[in-house]
Amino acid sequence: MSDSRLTALRWDDEYRNQRYVDEPPLPFVERILDTLRADASAWNGTGLYVGCGNGRNYLPLLDAGLALVGLDISPEAIARLAQRRPSLPAPRLICDDFRTFRSPVARFDYVIALQVFQHGGDADVAAYFTRVAALLRPGGLFFLRVNAVSTQIYHAHTVVDRNAQGGVTIRYDDGPKTGLLIHFFSDAELCERLEAAFVPVQHPREDVTVRAAPKTGSWAQWETICRRR
Repeated sequence: MSDSRLTALRWDDEYRNQRYVDEPPLPFVERILDTLRADASAWNGTGLYVGCGNGRNYLPLLDAGLALVGLDISPEAIARLAQRRPSLPAPRLICDDFRTFRSPVARFDYVIALQVFQHGGDADVAAYFTRVAALLRPGGLFFLRVNAVSTQIYHAHTVVDRNAQGGVTIRYDDGPKTGLLIHFFSDAELCERLEAAFVPVQHPREDVTVRAAPKTGSWAQWETICRRR
């Protein structure tokens, strides 16, 4: 089974199990809106939300007035999002793999990717950043949230790769992501992957969440905002 197919199946299961249904949007959503409101060309343009899921963060952005295409690899996510918002035109929601999907517009004015560019190994991660650069117009905005290496990984796993910048890829051996490759970024790695095509608007900051009992440890994510060169 391909990695993309396994990813879709795992997330189909998560959404059937009501993942994110009762959770509020991430605080980062407000930072995204504030940044877009300060840039009229982006605010009035068309954006792409990669990994829109069942709408936890996508719908608040849409309700704020954004023209935002939602993309997700999980058919279950797209189906549930369409049920939650039946007034959305069909072309606004797309079920596809970000690395290969055919964009409905020549270039987007902004791209949002929250907790999705961590799926896969080193080559997959490189492909995500290359694809964003290709899809964004010059001056377009890129909003990113990804796993940080300081995360205390809860489920059983195997480390499959460490890169020279300190990034780590694991394969989960237990839990809802069993079998999936997931990448955790170092600060140095994230900056290196961004610097070729982007300039920082807000430098990476680490957001740490303590897991609710009975789980233990904490989960860390980098959040950053960049502009296409």
